[in-house]
Amino acid sequence: MEVSHALDAFLLANCAVVIAALVQTSTGMGFAMIAAPLLALVSISFVPGPMLFINLFLSVFMLGDGRAHVVRREILALGPAILVGTLIGAAILSRIPGDRLAVVFASLILLAVAISIFAKAPPFTTRNLSICGVAVGVMGSTSGIPGAPLVIMYQNEPLEKTRPTMALVFTFSYITSLCALAYVGVFNVRLALDGLMLFPGLLIGYGFGRWARRFMTQAVGRILMLSIATTGSVLLIAKSVLG
Repeated sequence: MEVSHALDAFLLANCAVVIAALVQTSTGMGFAMIAAPLLALVSISFVPGPMLFINLFLSVFMLGDGRAHVVRREILALGPAILVGTLIGAAILSRIPGDRLAVVFASLILLAVAISIFAKAPPFTTRNLSICGVAVGVMGSTSGIPGAPLVIMYQNEPLEKTRPTMALVFTFSYITSLCALAYVGVFNVRLALDGLMLFPGLLIGYGFGRWARRFMTQAVGRILMLSIATTGSVLLIAKSVLG
């Protein structure tokens, strides 16, 4: 995929990012699970690298919102585990054949959806946070969707805590994932420029998301996230299989 996308692909990709950024900004979760399958439908080369790169900016934007609610003990437990999981995930991704990437990618999204729906929130112990961190790193590097394990962990926490905590964790996860993907040769400057093409949609979604916080609940955001992710993944598998 060249940096000079066709206009229709550029518009479709930015529309996907607008929706994803709106949900993420208003609820603290959902960008990757919404954007990933939709961007992959436009072009599989948008994921995971370019999507992770543009989402890094959104996480940085959100870091300033409610930093006082972040629990340092949880971050210290998650950080090293995310790094370990990221290295594992990057090694896995580098070994997936290109012609199978779309199906594998869509399957991982559906797995993330299933985990988000059926898994119950575990206690906030150091062990559980570490397990969550490894899962965040693996899924972030392989599919660009580090949020599913965090959704499980923080599903019963107040939004005032969830938004800044996830923003901080995502920022660290995206940086480590991009470094690992670059190291194994599946992220480079050209793909970073592809990611920057999504910046207009990110800014629009972020603006609407801040406005939507007054009425957007975590339940509504969760429904949007899971329904769009499932539909997009099924369509991506169908497109890959049927050509």
